[in-house]
Amino acid sequence: MDLLLENLNESKGSFYEKLHQEGYFDNSLFAELILYIDGLNSRQLSEIQRLRYCSQIWELAYRIQSSIGYSHNQNDVFQISNIEDEKLIEIGQVLEYICKSFTECRQLDMDFINEMT
Repeated sequence: MDLLLENLNESKGSFYEKLHQEGYFDNSLFAELILYIDGLNSRQLSEIQRLRYCSQIWELAYRIQSSIGYSHNQNDVFQISNIEDEKLIEIGQVLEYICKSFTECRQLDMDFINEMT
């Protein structure tokens, strides 16, 4: 199974499972996910494959953003416990950048991502 599907399916030990179920932002798993997406972006993909991956990446980004949003809602018991609010906002910007870059078939600027995370 690929890393995107593992996260979308909230497979045990995946970045999104830890975030959504435990409220834990695992930096190493997030970095692994970014590198996986960068690797996909570097491959020759058919138009159908790129569209399928785009859809999965945008859906995962939406889910991650939703979890970040839940963490900021005082009426919700969900909290991300191990990362500061400013970093969570930056993560949202990184997700937007990754999604747009993949959609437009542009290489990711890893220096930008490293600065943001």
